[in-house]
Amino acid sequence: MFSLDDLLIATEGKLLSKGKEAFNQASIDTRTIGENDLFFPLKGSKTDGHEFLSEALSKASGAVISKEEKTDFKNKTVVFVENTLSALQRLARHLRKKFKGKVIAVVGSNGKTTTKELIADFLSTKYKVLKTEGNLNNNIGVPLCISRLDSDAQIMVLELGTNRHGDIRELCEIVYPDHALITNIGYEHIEGFGSLKGVRDGELEILPFVNTVFANGDDIFLMEGLKNWNGNLLTFGVGRNCNFRAENIVLENEYVEFDMISGSLEFSLRANLTGIYNVYNITGAVSVALSSGISSTDIQHRLKLFHPVRMRGEIIKINGLEILFDAYNANPSSMRAALEELSRRKKQRQAVAVLGDMLELGQLSERAHEELGILIKKFGIDVFVGVGKMVKNALKYIDGQIFETPSEAGEFLKKKLKGSEVVLIKGSRAMKMEDVLEVLRR
Repeated sequence: MFSLDDLLIATEGKLLSKGKEAFNQASIDTRTIGENDLFFPLKGSKTDGHEFLSEALSKASGAVISKEEKTDFKNKTVVFVENTLSALQRLARHLRKKFKGKVIAVVGSNGKTTTKELIADFLSTKYKVLKTEGNLNNNIGVPLCISRLDSDAQIMVLELGTNRHGDIRELCEIVYPDHALITNIGYEHIEGFGSLKGVRDGELEILPFVNTVFANGDDIFLMEGLKNWNGNLLTFGVGRNCNFRAENIVLENEYVEFDMISGSLEFSLRANLTGIYNVYNITGAVSVALSSGISSTDIQHRLKLFHPVRMRGEIIKINGLEILFDAYNANPSSMRAALEELSRRKKQRQAVAVLGDMLELGQLSERAHEELGILIKKFGIDVFVGVGKMVKNALKYIDGQIFETPSEAGEFLKKKLKGSEVVLIKGSRAMKMEDVLEVLRR
């Protein structure tokens, strides 16, 4: 929540019309805008939000605009600024500076959203928490989140995303995090970063802003990047040198369980999540929770109630099929982890990998998709179905079927599958691999 005074101080805007002076949150979408929200029309590649100003004013409490408009302001609050995106970010920065609580930022190549959700869930047992919703982790989504900050909030848990150098620095100059959790470093957005070192450098732009870092202690490449950092470094993982570590790990098809150890503290955990990658997500979140004063009992209780985030490692049963649905995004690191989990789940069943293109890999794209074929063969996957243009490079090492669209792949699978297989569905977000699932559900 924020006031008109907050808005005018932050943006140095010009008040054109005065209506309400308090707002629930900023909004950029007239389809979901609320009565007490303030509309920020942003200019996109195809549309300009100012085109929807009249609709927004009929629904909301006002708007921040950067174009002279002849629209009837309907006695709503309207503020003129030079740039609406900049105004949104400046408002968020202003609200962050007023905030007296702690800000925890989650960065890294894979597992950010699940880890963020776990942290927020654990901390909510003791604190009033504001978290980024879903995957809204960029220079628009994060400011929108902060605009919802209530006066009684005690902690913010913010996921920060990046696809090029400077992104994390830009976000940190808005949110000024106190602590950071770094999940891992992998081959993400190579088109923007150029190399794995470029990815690491981009993620570690957060270091000058924080005093404490929780880092994946088993990620050797990440730890090399942190060796000269002089802040408070706490590690999590499965290695014996980690400050917070998982031991006696049991991976089942419906859950994971393990012993959590930190110094003299030891307690058992069980979660409705699968795969070794979720052991890392959990241990990372637990490291933050314990360091924030959350009891092991509260962690155990909340973790038992936690369920996978939509499209991220969901286990879905359809007509005898067991589907590992992990279609929110994909890069070489997360593909390998997912294929390894598919192989582990296979047992006496046929394992089917339905994989869409991995995007934004630049010059590494062809080789990265070839290596999918190597991994599919290595992990003993029985059937490969690809969707897209680049994934066909996997056929250099294995046999398989390639389709242009996920719906076509779904129709093929519906005819081929017997109903006893375990199936992985994964690909980059733009590939819309959820369409495969929709066909199988019909």
